[in-house]
Amino acid sequence: MALRSLSLTSLAGVAILAITAGGGFVLWRDADVLALRMPTRVLAPTQRAPESPRDAVEHFQCNRCHVVPGIEPTSARMSENCVTCHQAISAGRLDLWYQKAEIQKWNEHLTHLVRTPDLGSLGQRVKRGWLTSWLQAPHVVRPLYGATMPRMKIGPKDAELLADFFQVTGEESGEPARGDAAAGRALYEKNACASCHYRGDSPLESLRYGAPEFLGPSARRRAPDLRHVRSRMSLSQLRGWLVDPSSILPDTEMPTFPFTPKEVEDLATFLREPLPEVASEPRPPYRPRMLQREVHYPEVAQKLSRHLCFHCHSDMTRPGDQGPGNTGGFGYEGVSLDLATRAGILRGIKRDGQFRGLPDRMEDGTPRLVASLIARHRELDGQSQPGVLGMPLGFPPIPDEEIDLISTWIEQGAPE
Repeated sequence: MALRSLSLTSLAGVAILAITAGGGFVLWRDADVLALRMPTRVLAPTQRAPESPRDAVEHFQCNRCHVVPGIEPTSARMSENCVTCHQAISAGRLDLWYQKAEIQKWNEHLTHLVRTPDLGSLGQRVKRGWLTSWLQAPHVVRPLYGATMPRMKIGPKDAELLADFFQVTGEESGEPARGDAAAGRALYEKNACASCHYRGDSPLESLRYGAPEFLGPSARRRAPDLRHVRSRMSLSQLRGWLVDPSSILPDTEMPTFPFTPKEVEDLATFLREPLPEVASEPRPPYRPRMLQREVHYPEVAQKLSRHLCFHCHSDMTRPGDQGPGNTGGFGYEGVSLDLATRAGILRGIKRDGQFRGLPDRMEDGTPRLVASLIARHRELDGQSQPGVLGMPLGFPPIPDEEIDLISTWIEQGAPE
């Protein structure tokens, strides 16, 4: 694709110029080199166990998705900084490099990881005990945000180190809320809090990757489920948030209401009321259906591997680290799994120096790739399968029909 005609001055700070042997300059087209958040060095996941708070942040690559105070992004490459790349697409910063049709196509599918929570004021927003537990077994806090904290190999010591880094020290003082819960409920309804927030009534269990609910207004998608308020925030943190949320989190979409001190206490009392536990039977593991037609790789690529999986499992020709699911990241060692190409899928994961190949079945005969997709469904039910990490990592489960598609393709011998 030909670049648009631009002066070198207009490219300053945006493009990277390489000096050729003849003394001229060549403009590097690959968007990965757009250093929108240029660090001074590349941070790779450490192989040893973290020993300090900073070690823990770098090991688990919190800076791959978040801007972390005092820590550079994982790399200058946008392919290694999820949010930076998505923000560049949505803001039109790639129009020097790609055709408008390409950018428009990406924007149509751009749903997740456009914004991530600011971690700078975490100590004013969550309790330490909640954070350390949640890091080890994350659950969905914002039902319509889609992306959530990935499940990592974070142990108790790691969680404490991360809490230390973000200066999360708050716990309950033992002081009870002294407001009027009924008056707090009336305030909750009067100010239409439910227009953004769920309070234990979210449709999370039924949502799948690509659901239209994830395309709603930003404030609705970023709003946390208030059923977690009591476990997540101390009473003093909740009071401070209700008084002036933007002073704690400057980019919040939560408006500042002119609550009186009594209204703050009434609303805090209502929000901290325990909700009844809803007993539900765990769903049985999904059993993929064999489609009564032949499935070919282009369909698998369009709906799954080149649409979603390649973000973390890129092919080895792509500049950068090829994603945490290939060369390693988020505290995981690399398994050389390329899901961006048919050849990569056929090779499978690499263990003990050998590629396992497709289908690499589990003990019950399920292909490991399919088992990972099913496991993500079960993780939302609070279940986990030993030795299987639910995929896509940190995202909603893919729809059943797409599991059927890739399962059928594998069982048919992965036709081209």
